[in-house]
Amino acid sequence: MARGLIGTIELMVAVVLAARVTLLGVDNIARGQTTIGAVFLGLAAALLVIEWVAPSPTDIPGAIVGRARSALPGGNSPDRDDD
Repeated sequence: MARGLIGTIELMVAVVLAARVTLLGVDNIARGQTTIGAVFLGLAAALLVIEWVAPSPTDIPGAIVGRARSALPGGNSPDRDDD
């Protein structure tokens, strides 16, 4: 998945936030509070997964147009090559 400048900055912000939450989770686990530590580690992982997998708001209209184009009679899917 190609990321532009803004997408890369968004990913780096998510990594920094996830690192802070991960440290909080590790600290809680080290103090013996394993449940809350595991919750923080899960939140950090979810933050990164959501940032990597979830489409950005600018990708949604393009996906809708592509589906509508392929649903029309005689419409070509943007993913298909007719060469």
